[in-house]
Amino acid sequence: MQRTRPGVELLLESNSLRGRRVGLVTNPTGILPDGTPTWQAMLEAGHDLRALFGPEHGFRGEAQAGEAVADASFRGVRVHSLYGDRRTPLPEMLVGLDAVVYDIQDVGCRWYTYIYTLATVMDACTRSGKRLVVLDRPNPIDASRVEGSPVGAGFESFVGGYGLAPRYGMTVGEFAAYLRLHYYPGAELEIVWMDSYRRDSYYEETGLPWPLPSPNLPHVDAALLYAGTCLVEGTNLSEGRGTTRPFELVGAPWVDADRFRDRLAGHRIPGVVFSRLSFTPTFSKHAGERCEGVLIHVLDRRVVSPLRVGLTLIAEAAMLFAGDFAWREPEAERRRCPIDLLAGGPPLRDWVRRGTPVDELYERFSADQADFESRRLPALHYE
Repeated sequence: MQRTRPGVELLLESNSLRGRRVGLVTNPTGILPDGTPTWQAMLEAGHDLRALFGPEHGFRGEAQAGEAVADASFRGVRVHSLYGDRRTPLPEMLVGLDAVVYDIQDVGCRWYTYIYTLATVMDACTRSGKRLVVLDRPNPIDASRVEGSPVGAGFESFVGGYGLAPRYGMTVGEFAAYLRLHYYPGAELEIVWMDSYRRDSYYEETGLPWPLPSPNLPHVDAALLYAGTCLVEGTNLSEGRGTTRPFELVGAPWVDADRFRDRLAGHRIPGVVFSRLSFTPTFSKHAGERCEGVLIHVLDRRVVSPLRVGLTLIAEAAMLFAGDFAWREPEAERRRCPIDLLAGGPPLRDWVRRGTPVDELYERFSADQADFESRRLPALHYE
């Protein structure tokens, strides 16, 4: 298969925005195949870059998950943070711009915030009558598979919204098309589609350098498992933040690793195996404490269901360690539990409390998947 050519590469070849006053939404994942940052390549190509916008982790990618990022200046250009005091561009930030360009690598699951930054930018551009140009990039965990049900009504948030399934099977360009189709029909949207991309590709098959979408997704297997093990964030189990294997390590100081591993192994989840491991997170949950738990090994990406992995981890931990396992409490400014936001509603907590078998848990969590797939279908571009 030929190397995939991302949207930014084709935009620069076309010079369609040269001489236009442009705002750029990007971060360190916005790079060309040779590693050149998108902002640098646009300046060198003669584009008039008037404003920069940064998502979670910041324009420079230095902030940890959930950390507010302040506005700044970069090489004389104003950088507007979209993950701090505001998450939507203000109308005055778009004044004087002819177009806003979006170039950020997504990871393919609904609890990753970059896609919601795209949605807020599309909303702001639609209200201000500005052209939005989305530079497409691969879905690193393949864009052919969908898992799970859409977010429940009333539980939309910045980690779950727009009727998305947990694993939604679209590239960022296709998601932009989905947004315009269902939510922002008045958007002046241009999508620069990729060349030589097949929707069932995993990221290494594209021939592009892995751009580290966040400090906690060091490689593609971590991104794949994140589509299920992110649910662990809603519990008092460590999901491996503060280690070198986030979203692949799961445990806590009170876990009996041997019992946990044996129970998980008994489920014989296709495509993965579990090994016991001790670890000490340097930050986040249980920082500085020795944790016992499991390391998840991906053996076959084509058959593994990350959502089943995540649900199985939670169900078994809740049963084995009932005296210590707990759901994280709502933060002070929120009324809803983190797990309800991630799971798209409160039923998961009740199902786990009742000891629902994992197979049934997965079926319930996927009950409305077909409805989402039908809504997604008209937005798909690639074969």
